[in-house]
Amino acid sequence: MRDIDGLIFDPPQISTATVRSVENSQNDPTSLDLGIPELSEFVMARKDKVIGVLGDTSHGKTSLMTAIARNMATQINADAGEIGVYITWEDNIEDFGLSDLANFSKIPIASLYHGDIKGNRFERMMKASVERAKTPLWLVGHSEASGARPRMTMADVWEVCDNLVNKQKRKIRFIMCDYLQRINRQDMRTEGETRMQYSGVMDSLKDLALAYHPALFIGSQVSRSKVESTKWRQPQIHWAMETSNFEHTCDGAISTWLPYKSNDVWADGECLQEKQGTNGTAIFVSKDLMLVSILKQKKAKAPILKAVDFLPEYNMFVPYGRAEAERNIIMNTSGEMA
Repeated sequence: MRDIDGLIFDPPQISTATVRSVENSQNDPTSLDLGIPELSEFVMARKDKVIGVLGDTSHGKTSLMTAIARNMATQINADAGEIGVYITWEDNIEDFGLSDLANFSKIPIASLYHGDIKGNRFERMMKASVERAKTPLWLVGHSEASGARPRMTMADVWEVCDNLVNKQKRKIRFIMCDYLQRINRQDMRTEGETRMQYSGVMDSLKDLALAYHPALFIGSQVSRSKVESTKWRQPQIHWAMETSNFEHTCDGAISTWLPYKSNDVWADGECLQEKQGTNGTAIFVSKDLMLVSILKQKKAKAPILKAVDFLPEYNMFVPYGRAEAERNIIMNTSGEMA
């Protein structure tokens, strides 16, 4: 029997609870910075909130989530047992580890992948591995040695969080789930329609956020038919595949777009956005450009469209127009050959 009394709040209770919430935010700031240039206006990376990250296939969704996770891990108190958790249904943990080692060492991911660590690279890689070992970002998924992907359900995800909190005595500050369409829906089979099964997954993700109090990020593919129906291909929240409950559940949402990959409708060097205002900057298609849109955030401004440069070889985001300059700095300081 549901506790109906526990669902009813009288005016004094509302006032007291709201003041307590404000005081808690003052004493323990809960909003984490994404650590991505130009996205400091996003304020929804806070406890109990669900944040959607949308993108078409191979348009930087996982790369952005990985970078955000690494950046947020620097803001939490590892000494007090705080951790971030990245749950992957697709890539193995070694592939994620390569991304971190490349970022810390400034050795390109491809070089690490192929074992090209000659010269001073080996020492830099080992220093990066020590830095990664100290980073309070845990991975949940499969290893190269696993032999198979675990194909986790949401019931498995709940067990993971229970293990980390109650057995290993950790406090989960954020969770990244990569991504919605890969989550095994076996525990949702009581719902006949696929759409309702995904809706159940989204409800479970929100319940998870409320139970363990992390900021919870959930990646999602967008509908290919939506993408291909327009020239301007910045994903919108209603483009999320499978379920309208994605839009309703997410407290905040971000989308990614690499215009250079939309080469059927955009050419390299073509102007995407004219200069706006005296201090504005025109935006042009390039192999480095990523457009990131803050689609939704409760109690804050949205939509907001921002341009950044993405250096995939280092899983690194820099201000728009800075890609080549940053690459030159890396080359000069690391001794790498251009």
